[in-house]
Amino acid sequence: MKRVFACILAVTAALTALLSVHISVSARERSEVDEIISSIPADWPQAPSVNAQAAVLLDANSGEILYAKNATERMYPASTTKLMTALLTLENCSMQDVVDFDFNAINIPPGSSHIGMKRGEQMVLRECLISLLLPSANEVANALAQHTAGSIKNFVEMMNERAGQLGAVNTVFTNANGLHDENHYTCAYDLALVMRSCVQNTAFVEIASMQSYVHHADELLNKDIPMTNTNMMIRPSSEYYNEYVILGKTGHTEESGYNLVTYAEKDGTSLICVVMGCESGSQYVSTQSLLDYGLNYFHTVLPAELDQSLSMESAFTSSPIALPTPEISLLSLDTTESILLPDNVTFDKLDKECVVTDSGMLINYFYEGYPLGTVTLNNTAQNQPHPLFVSRGAQDLEKEEIPDLALVDGWILITVAVLILFLIFFVRLIARMTLPKKRFTMG
Repeated sequence: MKRVFACILAVTAALTALLSVHISVSARERSEVDEIISSIPADWPQAPSVNAQAAVLLDANSGEILYAKNATERMYPASTTKLMTALLTLENCSMQDVVDFDFNAINIPPGSSHIGMKRGEQMVLRECLISLLLPSANEVANALAQHTAGSIKNFVEMMNERAGQLGAVNTVFTNANGLHDENHYTCAYDLALVMRSCVQNTAFVEIASMQSYVHHADELLNKDIPMTNTNMMIRPSSEYYNEYVILGKTGHTEESGYNLVTYAEKDGTSLICVVMGCESGSQYVSTQSLLDYGLNYFHTVLPAELDQSLSMESAFTSSPIALPTPEISLLSLDTTESILLPDNVTFDKLDKECVVTDSGMLINYFYEGYPLGTVTLNNTAQNQPHPLFVSRGAQDLEKEEIPDLALVDGWILITVAVLILFLIFFVRLIARMTLPKKRFTMG
């Protein structure tokens, strides 16, 4: 009987976890992000003091906020704007496109960063991206905007729309290069979101991590153009060099101060650091301090390896019914998605909730109410979101020719299925307990 009760308790726990869901709602507002930041647990690792007006440190994998200082306050981005310009260019153009430079493209203030392109000249798009991200050329940003959207105005509209899609809470773009405009602003948190999307593009990582590059005269552009990355943290000869920094984007105007958006990796941990409104040099020192904090006081875990609460295998296989594993192992956590934990926190201390979205089912993890990240719940057999959790009309259902089920219908089916299993279980159990034992006699 003890084994029977243990089985019942295990199945009940798994069922409770599965049914504690709610429907995902709209994108975050600034107040929501501020509320999350204000809820950082009391025993969170002590963060360093940084000389920046605004800063944020994010886990690039989960989006978890490890540190924040005025993270949603309005700031001027300067040339860190070019992260969004690069992202939209990569998402909408081919690397082999030929980009034209007209008067509107080369019309930039004297003394601003450039590579000396002239009216009527052309350059391959890949080299334009190199010019955009290494020497931070403003006329190249304009040319890419026009090439991508037909005009700078149209491109700006794309920038603002994409920022909203990424979850930006305090961003308005008015140009593609970041030259100062009082109505052109963002915040540290929003820049981190843009960089998080950028580093998912392999072409962006390859280009932005270059220390230097030389365009040699060719048939398209008959002149040599040497280019050097403005980010000191990837130059081994610099006093600010950091071996874990993969790439970054600098930005500076008199109004913005010195800004820096950085991506770093170490032992499976990936961090995005944003510092804004710094004095000269302190953007690197502050970034170094925050990266040390994130890499030394937090560790990466894979919930798929540690979270057993959603598994019903042991409960059912040890029961009198002895159901085979393939019939019950319907769902599993994504094995590639990770979260960061402070070194003083173990996985068993976390809480979680299930969330149903248009694309599938997610598990959100929390420590003392503070969100640590989200992991996808997949169909074990196909490593895809389970069809019962996909909303009506989703493209996945149409492609797989799965019946058009609403979310609530899926949960009804699961509940009915589990109830049937319980019914079979108890019928078998009662039968075993009540049937008379056979007596055998010698003839």
